[in-house]
Amino acid sequence: MKKKLIIFDMDGTIYLGKDLLPGVLDTFKYLYDKEIEYVFFTNNSSHDLEFYYKKISNFGIRCDLRHNFYSSTEVTISYLHKKNVKKIYVVGNKCLKDKLSPHFKLVDKYDSKNKIDAVVCGFSTELIYQELKDACLYLQTQDIEFIATNGDYRCPIEDGLYIPDCGGMCEWMRLCTGKKATVLGKPNPEIIDYLADQFRVKKDQILVVGDRLYTDILVGVNAKVDTLCVLSGESSIDDVEQYAYKPSYVLDSIKELPELLEEIK
Repeated sequence: MKKKLIIFDMDGTIYLGKDLLPGVLDTFKYLYDKEIEYVFFTNNSSHDLEFYYKKISNFGIRCDLRHNFYSSTEVTISYLHKKNVKKIYVVGNKCLKDKLSPHFKLVDKYDSKNKIDAVVCGFSTELIYQELKDACLYLQTQDIEFIATNGDYRCPIEDGLYIPDCGGMCEWMRLCTGKKATVLGKPNPEIIDYLADQFRVKKDQILVVGDRLYTDILVGVNAKVDTLCVLSGESSIDDVEQYAYKPSYVLDSIKELPELLEEIK
């Protein structure tokens, strides 16, 4: 089925750290010329969407902040509203807290007399031990929700290296408290359903593209849409062969995406 909407991961798929991957500009020129819609969805809550818009546009890719960018932060806000959450403790960067604060009351430290509704954890590059300690104390002493903006264990950067991500931080808290986080963002299929409605496309017209099997590929599997795993980031071909849920397609990079799209019309 001809694809009308491509949902892209960014880290490890379009760029690595500050470096744009080869062939990316030609691929997005093809998509623009063919009038194929594309969106950038990131699990990374350590930056706001304005950060990603500036980064992608500075690479020379045509994009619009409101039309082309979505993140796990927006999914988290929507989920918390549905759960009628009012007061939260947040482990995350200042930008995540700034995005959540207009919607919820944020507490800044543990207090046994202070009743909250949830602990929210996001990818934090500003992490201090006190945040983990306070979050764990809340999780152990109150019957509250434990929410993770995403479940990525590591984030790819330049030179084939990685840094710790939200999933690893939540695992630390799980080992301390015995409580497992509800993971939003990818691989939760809710975002795919949301984007299908937003762009008025059918699921068989969607392709999810990314480098992580347990987030990018699994969200497509969970939502029952086609997936493309690129080997430019976290996953190797050995990882793909050993993973229980196979992507629909595997390519070295999105440089080869136009050729693939021509084949699957």
